[in-house]
Amino acid sequence: MKPASTKDDTSRLKFERNLSYRVSMLNFLMGKVTKDIYNAQGLTSHQWKVLSVVDAFAPIPAYEIAKWVTLDKAAISRAVRQLRDLRLVELRPHATDARIIDIVMTKKGTQIYATMNKHASKLQARLLGSLSVERQALFFSILDEIEARLDPER
Repeated sequence: MKPASTKDDTSRLKFERNLSYRVSMLNFLMGKVTKDIYNAQGLTSHQWKVLSVVDAFAPIPAYEIAKWVTLDKAAISRAVRQLRDLRLVELRPHATDARIIDIVMTKKGTQIYATMNKHASKLQARLLGSLSVERQALFFSILDEIEARLDPER
């Protein structure tokens, strides 16, 4: 029996080439496979995201973290507080502006992040390993271009 509504191959192609859908699905699938990495360290996805940014850009104030993650200010604050309670990050006065508090990794945070990063790197190598270095560079370049078009201030 045929479905009540059938579409020709061109509409299917449009669906399969819908950027928003494809990126959303990729994000969902990546979230499923990376969950094991941060859960193994007893962390949540928000904590993992914040810790990743702190590792990359420390010392960094909390308001700067928002530029790099898709979390609201309250979620970032909660994650920072939880990471501090776990002794993975610490808060320090900013070097030149006493109104700003910087977030930095602790030794424990650096060690735990290094473990997670090792697993994430293996995952990325498994996912991208069949692509040549040139195709990988092109892939990331295209992502950069799309991000720049969507968020020119970034």
